[in-house]
Amino acid sequence: MSNPPLRLSPTECTCFRVRGAARRVTQIYSRHLAPTGLKISQFSLLGFVSAEGPVSIGRLSDLLATDRTTLTRNLNPLLKSGLVERSVSDDKRRHELAATLAGRAMFKRALPLWAAAEQEVRTAMGAKLTSDLHGALERSMEKLATL
Repeated sequence: MSNPPLRLSPTECTCFRVRGAARRVTQIYSRHLAPTGLKISQFSLLGFVSAEGPVSIGRLSDLLATDRTTLTRNLNPLLKSGLVERSVSDDKRRHELAATLAGRAMFKRALPLWAAAEQEVRTAMGAKLTSDLHGALERSMEKLATL
């Protein structure tokens, strides 16, 4: 005998709840990073490119678990503002990204602002909820990656 299908309401939508929480958290980081003009997505990209660079778009896409279209859209302002540069790698078909001197300086300037946002979020949620959330997100990413 099989279980009857769940009767769910759109108000119980997992995606809706995750995105709502993400929007609230993003607002906190946006407020803190505002003096730099960077969005949190750009800050993260700049940090990964600074740490990994030169790095291919494919590798960066894998590191960030994002699709190339979204990655390219978020990279464009960093490229246009001269914080990241694109160069041809040894394989002429593959481009690599690297943080410029200005990009590394911007990341260094933004880092304490990001840390203040991170601290605000962690303080608001408390140590246990923060730890539980990080664990749940890691486990959910692993499970969802198999779909």
